Amino acid sequence: MIQMNRVLAWRHTAVLLFLFFTLLHLPRPLAAQADPTPTPDRLAAPPTVAAPTMADDGAQLYWLHCQPCHGDRGQGLTDAPDDDWRAQYPPEEQFCWNSGCHGERPYENGFIVPRIVPALIGEGSLANYPTMHEVYIFMRAAMPRQVPGSLTDAEYLAIAAFLARAHGLSDGVALAEADLSTIILNPAYMEVTSTAEAEVALPAAMPSALVTAVPAPLPAATTNRWMGWLAGSVLFFLLLLSGVLWLRHNQ
Repeated sequence: MIQMNRVLAWRHTAVLLFLFFTLLHLPRPLAAQADPTPTPDRLAAPPTVAAPTMADDGAQLYWLHCQPCHGDRGQGLTDAPDDDWRAQYPPEEQFCWNSGCHGERPYENGFIVPRIVPALIGEGSLANYPTMHEVYIFMRAAMPRQVPGSLTDAEYLAIAAFLARAHGLSDGVALAEADLSTIILNPAYMEVTSTAEAEVALPAAMPSALVTAVPAPLPAATTNRWMGWLAGSVLFFLLLLSGVLWLRHNQ
């Protein structure tokens, strides 16, 4: 009996060891891994929205007409080796101004791209313009560079709304051309301009010191008296001259 119990105990121990080592070597489930953040395609068009505002329409127009040179974030373009935006293009297109299409000798349908394209969004950008209205006027006359003035006024206005929203100066919902003058881009420029205009403006009234220095007009009676003396003197001179001539004639 004792011998049988020992055998059963060994069997149980062997089964338990077998189960333990089996569980130990079972493949463990892989830990849940977070999906890697996809690398955004910075050359892709901005996402559309259900009810686009004027600024949303401007974002699409900016991508189509402005982004190739001014950057996906409005950061501009340079030929610097570490230029982030230039690096988004294929290697053969990163130095487009060295080729015939955008260099000093462009093809028939090409156009020259400057080596430094200014930023439109970010600190210090658009600092040469007092308000967004000046930006709108410039875009309408000179942009896009390859076909200046080819957009409609409404499209230029939408791009201006997009830039105003990007600068945090407008919600970009609905803007008219008259509203652009109220979107101040450079307060210092506006202050200097206002001061200069005030300095050259004519004063509303002459200072009192200048008023006292101006001679008062002569009274009407004094003016008439002087005119009478002048007329009498001229008449006396003519009579005297006539007498002298008559005497000479009769001698």
